Amino acid sequence: MPNQLQFARNTQFDSDRLQSFIDRGWLSPPIIDGRPVFRDVDVARAALIADLADDMGINEEGIDLVLDLLDQVYGLRSALGDLIDALQVQPRGVRVHLVNDARRLYTLTQRGSRGFR
Repeated sequence: MPNQLQFARNTQFDSDRLQSFIDRGWLSPPIIDGRPVFRDVDVARAALIADLADDMGINEEGIDLVLDLLDQVYGLRSALGDLIDALQVQPRGVRVHLVNDARRLYTLTQRGSRGFR
């Protein structure tokens, strides 16, 4: 895993820009022996931030919002995966009952949300 200087070289970010990403909380590399150690996810997130700022012209507040929404989506995906794992160990009758209830609720919410389309 690269350190901050290697990361800056590999991504072609200057150290000040990289530090600003960390200071704003956009990157959260683990600290090992007092230094940030960057993972693949940090490289990908830094590239996304650069695309948002440089290519799309999104300001810092917009980037805050985009990253917050992405983090929420990833959190929901993780929670959904945990729920699916928990459901898979349930007896078949319980799973069928839950799926039927979910379908019924989905149908009800779709009827109620037609005015928002």
